[in-house]
Amino acid sequence: MLDENFEALRREATAWLVRITSGTATTEDAEALLRWRSRSATHEKAFQQSARLWKNLGPALGRRGRSPAAAFTRRSFLAAGSLAAGVGGGGIALSELGFLPPVDAMLTDYATGIGEQRTVELPDGSTMTLDGGTTLSLDFSPSIRHLALTSGAAVFDVVPDAARPFVVTAANGNTTAIGTSFSIKHGEEDVSVECLQGHIAVECLANSQLAGGEGISYSQAGLGEKVATDIETAAAWRRGLLIFKDRPLADVVSDLNRHRRGKVVIASSNLRSRRMSGVFHLNRPDEILAHLEETLQVRPVNLIGGIVLLR
Repeated sequence: MLDENFEALRREATAWLVRITSGTATTEDAEALLRWRSRSATHEKAFQQSARLWKNLGPALGRRGRSPAAAFTRRSFLAAGSLAAGVGGGGIALSELGFLPPVDAMLTDYATGIGEQRTVELPDGSTMTLDGGTTLSLDFSPSIRHLALTSGAAVFDVVPDAARPFVVTAANGNTTAIGTSFSIKHGEEDVSVECLQGHIAVECLANSQLAGGEGISYSQAGLGEKVATDIETAAAWRRGLLIFKDRPLADVVSDLNRHRRGKVVIASSNLRSRRMSGVFHLNRPDEILAHLEETLQVRPVNLIGGIVLLR
């Protein structure tokens, strides 16, 4: 009887996944799912099992999501829908504006909310520190330690194990270490890897070996050039800072959105490649918007729910 009841809960969980990933889900649906999951430990277990199966089937998922902590009224939700339809010819989805919960977060093993940082000890004794808005899945076996960083940024401190390489997949590349410390961060169009200590190998259409104090980025076009990095400022978010050195505005906004409640949207496509530098405090993210307005002559437009359009 217990098995039958659990299978019934798994079917219910699958129905919830179908609804929440349908593209027509509302905030009420999201809140109802959270209530369903919290009814018992068995409900949550059934959801996690169904979510893992759902993820392995490879549905088309949005790349980034938001913490479901903020609740919005139906009126706000409908207003956001009108906004999504009106910006960029309807090219911004409600999930991109942050009004729906993160599908990524529900289907991954670890997820952090906006502005949240978390350190996790892995089964082999290694640790990872996740930045805000980060999602990651784990697959450890007797032969390999594999992690998939699907969004956000993380620092990995790896325990040596010559028999089991430690591999982190992010976008279309892999970073492999035996025992070392390194960071990985998703940008809008590329992934940045920095070796903080020891040695790592980065693979994306080609291979590159990095030592401590070296970094590299990769994209759909493959590996970029190896560069020297400042270990003191690497993964500066761990020390409450955002540091940008000649980065595209799209990357700056991506980082900002992982640390600021609401959503900053670049409404003009020609702004995305504009470049900027600066050092900012995470506890004062709106200073970045003021800096953009002053240095890039962008015009922030404040809307509901902490949404800001940059024009």
